[in-house]
Amino acid sequence: MHAAGEPVQDLLAKLQGQAKDRMLRAYAPKSKGTLASAIRKFARFAQHVESRVLFQMSAVTGDRGAAIHNEWTLVLFVEWLLKAISEKTGKPVKVSTIETYVSLLKGYFIFTYDFEMPISTPRLTRMIALIKSDDPLSGQRSKRHGFRRRHLKALWKKGGPLCGARADACTRLAALGTAWHCFARGGELCTSAGFAGPTRADLQFRTLKDGTRFAIMHLRPLKKRGAAACAKVPQYISEADGGGADVYMLLKRMVDADPVSASEAASTPLFRVKAKTGKTRRSITVAQLRKFVRDCAGAIGYRDRRLWGAHSGRIGGATDLASTGKASELLLKAKGRWASDIGKIYARMTRRSQLAASRLMHEARGRDLEEIHPGFTQGV
Repeated sequence: MHAAGEPVQDLLAKLQGQAKDRMLRAYAPKSKGTLASAIRKFARFAQHVESRVLFQMSAVTGDRGAAIHNEWTLVLFVEWLLKAISEKTGKPVKVSTIETYVSLLKGYFIFTYDFEMPISTPRLTRMIALIKSDDPLSGQRSKRHGFRRRHLKALWKKGGPLCGARADACTRLAALGTAWHCFARGGELCTSAGFAGPTRADLQFRTLKDGTRFAIMHLRPLKKRGAAACAKVPQYISEADGGGADVYMLLKRMVDADPVSASEAASTPLFRVKAKTGKTRRSITVAQLRKFVRDCAGAIGYRDRRLWGAHSGRIGGATDLASTGKASELLLKAKGRWASDIGKIYARMTRRSQLAASRLMHEARGRDLEEIHPGFTQGV
């Protein structure tokens, strides 16, 4: 059966085109940038093993000889990566990065070129498992201290250029405060290749009937599910005491120092600073935010700047909320936009919060965000 009046061949071509588009989405990597890096690495590997036929094509499905040969090429690629030095860090490539590269390349080669490959790639899987077990740092995250409320208050009290009134200083401090208050990854506050960061249109200031003032900021989680970007999540920021940890004040201060017309709000990065050359203003980068966090830590007396980074605000915010003893794991996970329970790693739990958890169930109240924002569904 086919649509009335539509030739069979035209319908077949349409179905094949639609099926191909759907398969492309199904096989699409979570990060096209990571796949590009993997392909570049594989190209360099190919230059070093010119005498080897990298992949054998097969005229029939289930060609065991071709499958074994092609799997062994990826095994050799892993061995080469273990000896390679990262151009970005100047250090050996991390085991977790190797595992990601191999996973992306295997799917890419199978789909794009239809190379034969064992279904479970047993030797490749065992090899990566052995490498991970031999690596004492595998699964560990870089050490990062949390930039907490007390740090923001100490920085504000100290004053100086880091808390200055110029637009760039206001922007950097507002970005750090937002990272703390909204558990934001550094990348979530920036616009980068393949990721649309928040704009001025994503920030609104509101006042309740009783005079309570607050801001709503819509943040898009940095990590993807499949090929699609996650939906933006509304974050509420209440006005506080006007000190360095009052993120409502820091955001108002930033907007006043660097105003943007309503017509340009949706196309203007929320956190923007002057470009190195010219008079243009561009989205703050993760590197700039990281440097600012380290400068702030140094300004309030911390010597080892390496222990601070773009995730420090996220860690500090999670720690501060957990330490109040009034935040459930559900709230911690939802506020931090964690899809898994990794938020527990970020929040340095205290004894007080553990003891208070048993009392929280009797204090539950308030409308959820899905009631207030009908178009929003919490799914991250």
